[in-house]
Amino acid sequence: MKNRSRPDIIAMILESANGGITKSKLITKANLTSGQLRHYIQILIDKKLIAQLSDAQGIHTAYRTTELGMKYLEVYRSLKSIAVFSQDQK
Repeated sequence: MKNRSRPDIIAMILESANGGITKSKLITKANLTSGQLRHYIQILIDKKLIAQLSDAQGIHTAYRTTELGMKYLEVYRSLKSIAVFSQDQK
């Protein structure tokens, strides 16, 4: 697997969390280690791109992409579509 940039990883997390997702499913879907997820989740929560949801007892936690996170994804996709070149072009 090729190395992913920070914006790529953030976009993958936000796409995966759209609609809500548990931590374990997010690790699998975004192909991250638990340490990587902890690092990125804290940044995304601080920047209000993702919301942390808990049940009434505070036992189960899930994450959901916020409106601001969805705007990030729109901008990310727009930039990706015009900035990425195929491997054949040099």
